[in-house]
Amino acid sequence: MESYKTSLLLSEDECNKIKKFYNSKLIQQESKIRKQRNYHETDENSWLYKFTDNLIKANLGEDYSLLNRVTVLRYDTGDYFKKHTDGPSNTALSKIKLPYHFYGGVELSENEEFEGGEFFIKNKNIDYKKGRLFTHGFESPHGVTEVITGTRWSIHFLIFHDSSPTLI
Repeated sequence: MESYKTSLLLSEDECNKIKKFYNSKLIQQESKIRKQRNYHETDENSWLYKFTDNLIKANLGEDYSLLNRVTVLRYDTGDYFKKHTDGPSNTALSKIKLPYHFYGGVELSENEEFEGGEFFIKNKNIDYKKGRLFTHGFESPHGVTEVITGTRWSIHFLIFHDSSPTLI
């Protein structure tokens, strides 16, 4: 999947609500390929999980749904996520569901709130716009360049397309 949607999905108030509610829950992540703060919302009864699932269905159709989690991400000055792919080794999905999912995200910050921090897919920077949904395949190389100043927020999630074969 190479496309990304350009429709605005989240209002200013909704973006701010996510940032305010999850800011204290974020956990520092640091490895050879990333430095960031994140939180994986896995509670299917949480408002963010339900909200994101409804956004997916409203924008992509009823046969699409949220799968497993919504990840809230915050990148501060010096944070990054080097180019990587989210293939089978990076997901806990079953081999049955793996071919029927892809990734989505929504930017929660204005691009004036930070410098650097470009999100790229296959070495192409994706135009940053607060509240906009973007999608990409799990096999597409992507990442976030180092944030030079400010703070960049987004949410990322797995989207399942219910076109999987029926097993007998």
